Amino acid sequence: MAISPVNERCLWDVTGGDSILPRVTDTPTPLTPKSYLLLGPPDILHDLLNEFAADGWYCSADRWKAVVTAPPEDAGGADPGWPVEVSLQGISRSGHEAACREHLAPME
Repeated sequence: MAISPVNERCLWDVTGGDSILPRVTDTPTPLTPKSYLLLGPPDILHDLLNEFAADGWYCSADRWKAVVTAPPEDAGGADPGWPVEVSLQGISRSGHEAACREHLAPME
């Protein structure tokens, strides 16, 4: 159902120009890159993080835990494979920094 020009004018007067109706846009909402929460031996994680960092991914590690986040241009890409010795503990879309706080923080 469309709003007539008269109703639009009334809405303009009432709201001061800010529509109360949602705006329809043609541009899709950009995907937030995935952050992969990993657990594995430090030496294997170190090698893995070096490979991902060389490809432009964001990488952080602390002992047996690591967070690897895809760059924005790879946000919709397929999930990478992990070596057998590395366990995927979860996936976060809250950004690299927030994923690091969540996964790398010491347990109390």
